[in-house]
Amino acid sequence: MQTLMLAAVALLSYWTVHIDHPKDRAAYEELDRRFDATIHDFYVANHIDAPVALRITTDDGRYFGMRPRATLSDIEKPSALAPDLSKQLQAMTAPISAETHEVLRDHHNEIWKIERTLTTATEIAPRKYSMLRTDYVAPPKDTQYNAAMQQLVRELKGVDVIAFFSVYGDGAYRYLFLSDAPIKVRKLKDLAETRDVAATF
Repeated sequence: MQTLMLAAVALLSYWTVHIDHPKDRAAYEELDRRFDATIHDFYVANHIDAPVALRITTDDGRYFGMRPRATLSDIEKPSALAPDLSKQLQAMTAPISAETHEVLRDHHNEIWKIERTLTTATEIAPRKYSMLRTDYVAPPKDTQYNAAMQQLVRELKGVDVIAFFSVYGDGAYRYLFLSDAPIKVRKLKDLAETRDVAATF
């Protein structure tokens, strides 16, 4: 398992999430590197700070691009780039995006909200191990599930928890478990359908 990103990311309330599921991971990762390098070089050349972004790759072959937002209304705010610069950047990245779409099984966008009562971390900071859990909970079980999950989180030792709820997406609860030791977290089998997968930042 690789180490997380070099700098911590603040836990703002909302996150726009783009999820890619490529059919050719090697081709996707090469295109993704080109895309990121193009954006990085463009912002540097124009002396502008690039937006904060968090990237997660899971062992089942999904790639999560996450951008923090303080409020839902912040999602609607225009880009920090002036219109002419936005147009220039779009012209540079559009061909790479078109190539990327050719190697995807599927992709979609969601909005996740931080669940403060289930979160123990104050930021997403580097740890040696990381796991992404997805819990699908039937609505009638939500209250019971939240109580049981709060108890589970209280039991954890040496594991930072960042909890999200997909407010626009599939309605799942998602957790980043971060630790310097291998991670084992029990499942709430009677309350949720759970998928755990190792993750890299």
